[in-house]
Amino acid sequence: MDLARFEVLEKRIKALAEAFDHTQADNRQLRQHVERLEQTVAAQQQTLEQVQRERDDLIQVGEALNTLQHEREVIQQKLRHMLATIEWLEKHTAISGESQAD
Repeated sequence: MDLARFEVLEKRIKALAEAFDHTQADNRQLRQHVERLEQTVAAQQQTLEQVQRERDDLIQVGEALNTLQHEREVIQQKLRHMLATIEWLEKHTAISGESQAD
């Protein structure tokens, strides 16, 4: 093998070695970026799960509020009916009492 061909091969080998080193450095940086992204995704996943639990809790609270509101309306209706009955009884008792006093 002559010297010129050897020098060309040596330059090509050095260029390949430099490219390999550069590729390894790029890969290290990419690995670090991937690790940061995985951490970010994990944190966001935890946040999402927490938000979903809170949403589920709010849905349950909303359902409980609707139930309580309905029960409140039923109680108010019964109280109005009881009041009307009491007023009717008082009116008729007063009329009966006046007729007996005469």
